[in-house]
This record gives sequence, structure tokens and C-alpha cells, in this order.
Amino acid sequence: MNDEQIAAREAEVLGAPPRVRPLAPEELSPEVAELAREIGNVLGIPEPEDLAIWFKIMAHHPGLYRRHLEVGIELLGRGALPPVERELAIMRTGWLCGAPYEWSEHVAIARKLGVDAATIERVIVGSAAPGWSEHERALIRAVEELLADKMIGDATWEVLARSWNERQLIELPTLVGQYVAVAMMQNSLRLPLSHDRHGLRQR
Repeated sequence: MNDEQIAAREAEVLGAPPRVRPLAPEELSPEVAELAREIGNVLGIPEPEDLAIWFKIMAHHPGLYRRHLEVGIELLGRGALPPVERELAIMRTGWLCGAPYEWSEHVAIARKLGVDAATIERVIVGSAAPGWSEHERALIRAVEELLADKMIGDATWEVLARSWNERQLIELPTLVGQYVAVAMMQNSLRLPLSHDRHGLRQR
């Protein structure tokens, strides 16, 4: 996406208020508050009231919220993929989904993990960008294949299988599917950006 396309996409997703009201901390049920603390521990956020608006909106649906957070906690807190590779996959997913919130949050996470601006630019270009290792290129291409064809191709799988075990290979399509679903929900809810985020311009 060029600057004009980014502006158009962000106007579409972010150009109106959220479609669902975020709950105030005192409105959270004890169950939801405990889940918020658990995901907060994974993300390094100490108290539920500090959680992003995303979680305060999802708290309207406690059952779905629980299942959503259980998967998120498993993937982010106990996942088998190396953290940098996990974030590369999530960022490529968020970019291809045109998801300003997801993209900006996971760029910020990736930067904390030591991913530099040049690598983030490569994520934007995709698997065709110069500078990837063979394994990294296969990882980015796997995301592209999953979104385009709903399947990782044989050649891509073969490259990933040289470095990853069975648990990691199972986890990748699960991770991408989870973050496609997150992008769909966040975009549809018109989730506003966190105060220090820059949407699809985040680097």
C-alpha cells in the first residue's frame, strides 16, 4: 500500500467511533477481570484498567473473550515459535489484512524484540523482498499462501520443516488463522489505535 492507499484504508477502518462501547473497569465481571490479569501478565500490563480498549470491548462477550484469550495466551505466552518469527508472521498477516490496530501493536512488540526498521519494511514488501534468509522467506511466503489459498504449499512447507519441529509446523497456520480472525474483529469493530500508535504507518 502506498500513502494514499494507507490513508483510504485507515479512513475506512478508523474514520468513525467504535461500533461497540468499551466497558469501564468496574463493569468487568470477576471472571473477565481475572482473564484480563492473566493476559496482562503475558503482555506485561499489570492491571485490567490498563488494558487496551480491545479487551474492554471484547468483555461484552465473556464466553468468546475467554476462548479468544486462551488461544492468545497459548500462542504468545507458551507458543512453540521463536518470538521474532512469530511476530514476523503476525505482522505480515496484519499488513495483508489491512489491519491498523493489529499491525501497529505487533510492530511495537517486534521492535521490543530487536526487529529493526529495515526488516519491518521487508515484511511490508513480503516474501519477494531481498534480504530474507531462506527460512524467513518461507515463513513470510507461508503467510501469503495461507491468506491466498488457505494452505501452505509443499515447497514452502519443506523449507520450514528443515528447521521446525512438528509442534511449530502445526502452530504456524493456527497463529495466522487466529490473527486473521483478530484483524476481522478489530477492523469490523472500528477499534481505535492506542494513543502512541500510528496504524499502518507504524515502523
